[in-house]
Amino acid sequence: LFSMALKNSIVDSVEEDLAGIAGLLMHDEQFKTFLLSPYVGREEKLKIADKLFSDRVTALTMQAIRLMLTKGREEELLPLRDEFVVLRRKHNGVIFVTIASAEKLTKDQEKQVVAKLALATGKTIEPSFEVEPKLIGGIRVSYENTVLDGSLRGALNALRDKLYHDVLIQR
Repeated sequence: LFSMALKNSIVDSVEEDLAGIAGLLMHDEQFKTFLLSPYVGREEKLKIADKLFSDRVTALTMQAIRLMLTKGREEELLPLRDEFVVLRRKHNGVIFVTIASAEKLTKDQEKQVVAKLALATGKTIEPSFEVEPKLIGGIRVSYENTVLDGSLRGALNALRDKLYHDVLIQR
């Protein structure tokens, strides 16, 4: 799906289509139950999918949905969306970064953090900002297999670990 979207220069459109379908699956319990029900036949699922999506999504996305329904792989729609996003990021040299702070950052602070991360990694940053009061202060940045903990909670945990280590060495 990704390679065909890339070939046809419709990566963003297909990603939006998949995000919309994923949103519908996650937030509409009735649709999710219908789509994932083993008691509803393939033909009926295909007919409903055509009515719901054929005029709202790209032809490529519709073709993928039809194929998944035909093959009985409707439960793979969310993982398909997730993997599509991973492939798009990899292709564009983008990394997804989760930035957690004790309080909501201002827009200026968000821009500064993103700029520093882009400079440090040499890649384009796709950020997600979260508020975690338990951090007490500072920020924690997570991306790929890396966690940069500049939070007060992280510093206290590191201090605690060092004290434990020092006490154990003295025994």
